[in-house]
Amino acid sequence: MKVRLLCMLSLVLLVLAVSSCRRDHLYYASSGTATILVEPDWSRSGVHPNGVTVYAYNASDGSLYKRFPPVAATAKCYVRLPEGDYTLLVMNDTPEEFAGKIAFTGEESLSTFRAMGVKDEQRSLRLSEQLTTKAEAGEELYCIVEPDTLAVSVIRGLHVTPEMLDYFYDRPDEGTGVESPIEVKTAPSSVISTVNIKAHVKGLKYAKGTTLSFLRGVAAGHRLGLEENTLEQAAHAFVLNSRVFDEGSDSDGTIKARFLSFGLPGNGETDSRYYLDINFVLVNGENHPLTFDVTDLISVDVSLSLQLSLNLDLEIELPEVGEGEEGGGFNADVVEWDDETVDIPM
Repeated sequence: MKVRLLCMLSLVLLVLAVSSCRRDHLYYASSGTATILVEPDWSRSGVHPNGVTVYAYNASDGSLYKRFPPVAATAKCYVRLPEGDYTLLVMNDTPEEFAGKIAFTGEESLSTFRAMGVKDEQRSLRLSEQLTTKAEAGEELYCIVEPDTLAVSVIRGLHVTPEMLDYFYDRPDEGTGVESPIEVKTAPSSVISTVNIKAHVKGLKYAKGTTLSFLRGVAAGHRLGLEENTLEQAAHAFVLNSRVFDEGSDSDGTIKARFLSFGLPGNGETDSRYYLDINFVLVNGENHPLTFDVTDLISVDVSLSLQLSLNLDLEIELPEVGEGEEGGGFNADVVEWDDETVDIPM
Protein backbone atom coordinates (compact mmCIF):
# COMPACT_ATOMS: atom_id res chain seq x y z
CA MET A 1 0.00 0.00 0.00
CA LYS A 2 2.78 2.41 0.93
CA VAL A 3 4.62 1.59 -2.26
CA ARG A 4 1.50 2.30 -4.36
CA LEU A 5 0.96 5.61 -2.55
CA LEU A 6 4.55 6.60 -3.13
CA CYS A 7 4.26 5.84 -6.84
CA MET A 8 1.10 7.91 -7.17
CA LEU A 9 2.74 10.83 -5.38
CA SER A 10 5.74 10.67 -7.70
CA LEU A 11 3.44 10.66 -10.74
CA VAL A 12 1.59 13.76 -9.50
CA LEU A 13 4.87 15.59 -8.91
CA LEU A 14 6.06 14.69 -12.43
CA VAL A 15 2.85 16.03 -14.00
CA LEU A 16 3.16 19.28 -12.02
CA ALA A 17 6.77 19.68 -13.12
CA VAL A 18 5.91 19.18 -16.79
CA SER A 19 2.95 21.57 -16.57
CA SER A 20 5.12 24.20 -14.91
CA CYS A 21 7.66 24.03 -17.75
CA ARG A 22 4.92 24.47 -20.35
CA ARG A 23 3.64 27.60 -18.61
CA ASP A 24 7.13 29.10 -18.72
CA HIS A 25 7.34 28.47 -22.49
CA LEU A 26 3.93 30.08 -23.11
CA TYR A 27 5.16 33.29 -21.48
CA TYR A 28 7.44 33.88 -24.48
CA ALA A 29 5.06 32.51 -27.10
CA SER A 30 4.92 35.36 -29.65
CA SER A 31 7.02 38.37 -30.62
CA GLY A 32 4.24 40.05 -32.60
CA THR A 33 6.53 40.42 -35.61
CA ALA A 34 7.74 38.37 -38.54
CA THR A 35 11.45 38.01 -39.22
CA ILE A 36 12.44 38.90 -42.79
CA LEU A 37 15.86 37.95 -44.12
CA VAL A 38 16.77 40.45 -46.84
CA GLU A 39 19.36 38.96 -49.20
CA PRO A 40 20.75 41.56 -51.65
CA ASP A 41 22.84 40.35 -54.57
CA TRP A 42 25.34 43.09 -55.46
CA SER A 43 27.13 41.16 -58.19
CA ARG A 44 25.54 43.06 -61.09
CA SER A 45 25.39 46.49 -59.46
CA GLY A 46 29.04 47.46 -59.82
CA VAL A 47 29.00 48.34 -56.10
CA HIS A 48 31.03 46.72 -53.32
CA PRO A 49 29.27 47.96 -50.18
CA ASN A 50 30.58 48.18 -46.65
CA GLY A 51 27.08 47.73 -45.32
CA VAL A 52 23.36 47.53 -46.10
CA THR A 53 20.53 49.84 -45.03
CA VAL A 54 16.85 48.83 -45.27
CA TYR A 55 13.83 51.15 -45.10
CA ALA A 56 10.30 49.77 -44.60
CA TYR A 57 7.36 51.84 -45.88
CA ASN A 58 3.64 51.24 -45.35
CA ALA A 59 2.19 50.15 -48.67
CA SER A 60 -1.13 51.90 -47.99
CA ASP A 61 0.15 55.49 -47.97
CA GLY A 62 3.92 55.25 -48.53
CA SER A 63 4.74 56.56 -45.05
CA LEU A 64 7.93 55.41 -43.36
CA TYR A 65 7.40 52.56 -40.87
CA LYS A 66 11.05 52.26 -39.88
CA ARG A 67 14.61 52.77 -41.03
CA PHE A 68 16.45 49.74 -39.71
CA PRO A 69 20.00 50.02 -38.34
CA PRO A 70 22.62 49.17 -40.97
CA VAL A 71 24.36 45.83 -40.99
CA ALA A 72 27.72 44.87 -42.43
CA ALA A 73 27.60 43.67 -46.04
CA THR A 74 29.05 40.34 -44.89
CA ALA A 75 26.38 39.82 -42.20
CA LYS A 76 22.83 38.53 -42.57
CA CYS A 77 20.30 41.37 -42.84
CA TYR A 78 17.27 40.66 -40.63
CA VAL A 79 14.33 43.06 -40.29
CA ARG A 80 11.24 42.49 -38.15
CA LEU A 81 7.81 43.67 -39.25
CA PRO A 82 4.34 43.38 -37.69
CA GLU A 83 1.31 42.21 -39.66
CA GLY A 84 0.66 44.47 -42.67
CA ASP A 85 1.68 45.38 -46.22
CA TYR A 86 5.07 46.94 -46.90
CA THR A 87 7.49 48.23 -49.49
CA LEU A 88 11.17 47.75 -48.68
CA LEU A 89 13.93 50.00 -50.00
CA VAL A 90 17.44 48.54 -49.88
CA MET A 91 20.60 50.61 -50.44
CA ASN A 92 24.33 50.20 -50.01
CA ASP A 93 25.91 51.74 -46.91
CA THR A 94 24.11 54.60 -45.08
CA PRO A 95 23.01 58.12 -46.10
CA GLU A 96 25.52 59.54 -43.62
CA GLU A 97 28.41 57.84 -45.42
CA PHE A 98 27.53 59.75 -48.62
CA ALA A 99 27.83 63.15 -46.90
CA GLY A 100 29.41 65.73 -49.20
CA LYS A 101 28.71 63.58 -52.27
CA ILE A 102 24.96 62.88 -52.14
CA ALA A 103 22.26 64.55 -50.02
CA PHE A 104 19.28 62.37 -49.02
CA THR A 105 15.97 64.18 -48.43
CA GLY A 106 12.32 63.30 -47.80
CA GLU A 107 12.87 59.82 -46.34
CA GLU A 108 9.62 60.11 -44.37
CA SER A 109 7.67 59.11 -47.50
CA LEU A 110 8.47 56.73 -50.34
CA SER A 111 7.22 59.26 -52.90
CA THR A 112 9.46 62.07 -51.61
CA PHE A 113 12.65 60.14 -50.82
CA ARG A 114 15.39 61.55 -53.07
CA ALA A 115 19.14 61.27 -53.48
CA MET A 116 20.28 64.71 -54.67
CA GLY A 117 23.56 66.06 -55.98
CA VAL A 118 25.43 68.36 -53.62
CA LYS A 119 25.84 71.87 -54.99
CA ASP A 120 29.40 72.92 -55.76
CA GLU A 121 29.31 76.62 -54.87
CA GLN A 122 32.62 77.65 -56.44
CA ARG A 123 32.06 75.88 -59.74
CA SER A 124 28.43 77.02 -59.85
CA LEU A 125 29.71 80.60 -59.69
CA ARG A 126 32.07 79.89 -62.58
CA LEU A 127 29.21 78.42 -64.59
CA SER A 128 26.95 81.38 -63.79
CA GLU A 129 29.61 83.81 -65.01
CA GLN A 130 30.03 81.83 -68.19
CA LEU A 131 26.29 81.64 -68.90
CA THR A 132 25.90 85.36 -68.24
CA THR A 133 28.60 86.03 -70.82
CA LYS A 134 26.66 83.89 -73.29
CA ALA A 135 23.29 85.46 -72.38
CA GLU A 136 22.08 82.05 -71.19
CA ALA A 137 21.67 82.87 -67.49
CA GLY A 138 17.96 82.04 -67.70
CA GLU A 139 18.85 78.36 -67.54
CA GLU A 140 19.44 78.71 -63.78
CA LEU A 141 21.67 75.66 -63.71
CA TYR A 142 24.15 74.92 -60.95
CA CYS A 143 27.07 72.52 -60.71
CA ILE A 144 26.92 69.46 -58.49
CA VAL A 145 29.76 67.52 -56.92
CA GLU A 146 30.55 64.20 -58.59
CA PRO A 147 28.35 61.67 -56.70
CA ASP A 148 29.59 58.47 -55.14
CA THR A 149 28.40 55.02 -56.25
CA LEU A 150 24.86 54.27 -55.04
CA ALA A 151 22.82 51.13 -55.74
CA VAL A 152 19.18 50.69 -54.73
CA SER A 153 16.38 48.16 -55.03
CA VAL A 154 12.69 48.57 -54.20
CA ILE A 155 10.75 45.50 -53.04
CA ARG A 156 7.01 46.01 -53.41
CA GLY A 157 4.07 43.87 -52.28
CA LEU A 158 5.54 42.38 -49.11
CA HIS A 159 2.51 41.00 -47.21
CA VAL A 160 3.04 39.97 -43.58
CA THR A 161 0.22 37.69 -42.38
CA PRO A 162 -0.57 36.46 -38.84
CA GLU A 163 0.73 33.03 -39.85
CA MET A 164 4.14 34.57 -40.57
CA LEU A 165 4.62 35.98 -37.05
CA ASP A 166 7.37 34.42 -34.95
CA TYR A 167 6.47 32.09 -32.06
CA PHE A 168 9.07 31.03 -29.50
CA TYR A 169 9.22 28.35 -26.81
CA ASP A 170 12.25 30.07 -25.30
CA ARG A 171 13.27 33.71 -25.07
CA PRO A 172 14.91 34.61 -28.43
CA ASP A 173 18.42 36.07 -28.40
CA GLU A 174 18.44 39.78 -29.24
CA GLY A 175 19.65 40.54 -32.75
CA THR A 176 19.52 37.00 -34.10
CA GLY A 177 17.13 35.55 -36.62
CA VAL A 178 14.67 32.72 -36.17
CA GLU A 179 15.34 29.26 -37.52
CA SER A 180 13.09 29.76 -40.57
CA PRO A 181 12.84 33.48 -41.49
CA ILE A 182 10.96 34.71 -44.56
CA GLU A 183 13.65 35.10 -47.24
CA VAL A 184 13.44 38.05 -49.61
CA LYS A 185 16.00 38.10 -52.41
CA THR A 186 16.74 41.29 -54.31
CA ALA A 187 19.29 42.63 -56.81
CA PRO A 188 20.07 46.34 -56.29
CA SER A 189 21.07 48.27 -59.40
CA SER A 190 23.21 51.38 -59.70
CA VAL A 191 21.42 54.72 -59.91
CA ILE A 192 24.70 56.43 -60.83
CA SER A 193 25.88 56.63 -64.44
CA THR A 194 29.36 56.81 -65.89
CA VAL A 195 29.95 59.64 -68.37
CA ASN A 196 32.68 59.13 -70.96
CA ILE A 197 33.64 62.15 -73.04
CA LYS A 198 36.12 61.95 -75.88
CA ALA A 199 36.91 64.76 -78.30
CA HIS A 200 39.00 64.35 -81.42
CA VAL A 201 40.74 67.67 -82.03
CA LYS A 202 42.28 68.79 -85.29
CA GLY A 203 45.12 71.16 -84.47
CA LEU A 204 45.41 69.95 -80.90
CA LYS A 205 49.05 71.08 -80.87
CA TYR A 206 47.83 74.70 -80.99
CA ALA A 207 46.20 74.36 -77.56
CA LYS A 208 48.26 74.78 -74.41
CA GLY A 209 45.46 73.18 -72.39
CA THR A 210 41.88 73.74 -71.21
CA THR A 211 40.11 75.40 -68.32
CA LEU A 212 37.04 73.84 -66.67
CA SER A 213 34.58 72.24 -69.06
CA PHE A 214 30.85 71.89 -68.31
CA LEU A 215 28.22 69.32 -69.25
CA ARG A 216 24.83 70.99 -68.82
CA GLY A 217 21.37 69.42 -68.57
CA VAL A 218 22.03 66.20 -66.62
CA ALA A 219 19.76 65.07 -63.79
CA ALA A 220 20.26 66.77 -60.43
CA GLY A 221 19.30 63.64 -58.49
CA HIS A 222 17.31 60.41 -58.27
CA ARG A 223 13.81 59.71 -56.89
CA LEU A 224 14.47 56.51 -54.98
CA GLY A 225 10.90 55.37 -54.37
CA LEU A 226 9.79 56.07 -57.94
CA GLU A 227 12.95 54.51 -59.40
CA GLU A 228 13.67 57.35 -61.81
CA ASN A 229 15.88 60.43 -62.03
CA THR A 230 14.57 63.86 -61.13
CA LEU A 231 13.38 66.24 -63.83
CA GLU A 232 15.44 68.93 -62.10
CA GLN A 233 18.63 69.52 -64.06
CA ALA A 234 22.16 70.45 -63.10
CA ALA A 235 25.65 70.61 -64.60
CA HIS A 236 28.98 68.88 -64.07
CA ALA A 237 32.32 70.69 -64.16
CA PHE A 238 35.29 68.59 -65.19
CA VAL A 239 38.70 68.73 -66.89
CA LEU A 240 39.23 67.42 -70.41
CA ASN A 241 42.78 66.15 -70.43
CA SER A 242 44.77 62.98 -71.19
CA ARG A 243 46.05 64.14 -74.57
CA VAL A 244 46.95 61.42 -77.08
CA PHE A 245 48.19 62.33 -80.56
CA ASP A 246 47.00 60.30 -83.52
CA GLU A 247 49.41 57.69 -84.81
CA GLY A 248 51.77 59.37 -87.27
CA SER A 249 50.59 62.91 -86.41
CA ASP A 250 52.13 65.63 -84.27
CA SER A 251 49.13 67.91 -84.71
CA ASP A 252 45.82 66.04 -84.28
CA GLY A 253 44.75 63.92 -81.33
CA THR A 254 42.15 63.18 -78.68
CA ILE A 255 41.39 64.42 -75.18
CA LYS A 256 38.97 62.78 -72.80
CA ALA A 257 37.33 62.77 -69.39
CA ARG A 258 35.42 60.27 -67.26
CA PHE A 259 33.21 61.00 -64.25
CA LEU A 260 30.10 59.83 -62.37
CA SER A 261 26.67 61.42 -62.78
CA PHE A 262 22.98 60.79 -62.10
CA GLY A 263 22.54 60.59 -65.87
CA LEU A 264 19.56 61.76 -67.91
CA PRO A 265 16.55 63.52 -66.33
CA GLY A 266 13.39 61.50 -65.75
CA ASN A 267 13.28 58.23 -67.61
CA GLY A 268 15.59 59.54 -70.34
CA GLU A 269 12.72 60.17 -72.74
CA THR A 270 12.24 63.88 -72.06
CA ASP A 271 12.81 66.68 -74.57
CA SER A 272 15.79 67.97 -72.58
CA ARG A 273 18.77 69.46 -74.40
CA TYR A 274 22.36 68.82 -73.32
CA TYR A 275 25.26 71.20 -73.86
CA LEU A 276 29.01 70.81 -73.58
CA ASP A 277 31.18 73.88 -72.94
CA ILE A 278 34.93 73.61 -73.54
CA ASN A 279 37.35 76.51 -73.19
CA PHE A 280 40.70 75.88 -74.85
CA VAL A 281 43.66 78.06 -74.01
CA LEU A 282 45.80 78.36 -77.14
CA VAL A 283 49.58 78.39 -77.12
CA ASN A 284 49.56 82.18 -77.55
CA GLY A 285 47.51 82.58 -74.33
CA GLU A 286 44.24 83.33 -76.12
CA ASN A 287 41.00 81.78 -74.82
CA HIS A 288 39.05 79.79 -77.39
CA PRO A 289 35.62 78.89 -75.91
CA LEU A 290 33.37 76.40 -77.73
CA THR A 291 29.81 75.25 -76.98
CA PHE A 292 28.20 72.16 -78.50
CA ASP A 293 24.60 70.97 -78.44
CA VAL A 294 25.38 67.30 -77.76
CA THR A 295 21.79 66.09 -77.39
CA ASP A 296 21.96 63.96 -80.52
CA LEU A 297 25.50 62.78 -79.76
CA ILE A 298 24.64 61.13 -76.44
CA SER A 299 24.62 57.37 -76.70
CA VAL A 300 23.54 55.15 -73.82
CA ASP A 301 25.27 51.82 -73.23
CA VAL A 302 24.13 49.33 -70.62
CA SER A 303 27.02 47.13 -69.58
CA LEU A 304 26.83 43.69 -68.01
CA SER A 305 26.86 45.34 -64.58
CA LEU A 306 23.71 47.25 -65.55
CA GLN A 307 25.46 50.58 -65.02
CA LEU A 308 24.33 53.25 -67.44
CA SER A 309 27.16 54.71 -69.51
CA LEU A 310 26.68 57.97 -71.39
CA ASN A 311 29.16 58.38 -74.24
CA LEU A 312 29.98 61.60 -76.08
CA ASP A 313 32.28 61.57 -79.09
CA LEU A 314 32.81 64.77 -81.05
CA GLU A 315 35.08 66.45 -83.59
CA ILE A 316 36.75 69.82 -82.93
CA GLU A 317 39.02 71.97 -85.08
CA LEU A 318 41.28 74.61 -83.56
CA PRO A 319 42.77 77.60 -85.40
CA GLU A 320 46.44 77.62 -86.29
CA VAL A 321 48.33 80.03 -84.04
CA GLY A 322 51.94 80.58 -83.10
CA GLU A 323 53.37 81.11 -79.67
CA GLY A 324 54.74 84.48 -80.70
CA GLU A 325 51.36 85.93 -81.80
CA GLU A 326 49.45 88.46 -79.74
CA GLY A 327 46.74 86.84 -77.64
CA GLY A 328 44.54 87.22 -74.63
CA GLY A 329 47.33 87.05 -72.06
CA PHE A 330 48.07 84.48 -69.38
CA ASN A 331 45.18 82.42 -68.00
CA ALA A 332 45.88 81.19 -64.46
CA ASP A 333 43.11 78.59 -64.71
CA VAL A 334 44.59 76.68 -67.61
CA VAL A 335 45.11 72.97 -67.07
CA GLU A 336 48.02 71.87 -69.19
CA TRP A 337 47.98 68.50 -70.90
CA ASP A 338 48.53 65.28 -69.05
CA ASP A 339 49.98 63.43 -72.01
CA GLU A 340 49.44 59.71 -72.29
CA THR A 341 52.06 57.39 -73.68
CA VAL A 342 50.60 54.83 -76.07
CA ASP A 343 52.59 51.75 -77.05
CA ILE A 344 52.37 51.12 -80.79
CA PRO A 345 52.88 47.46 -81.68
CA MET A 346 55.65 46.92 -84.21
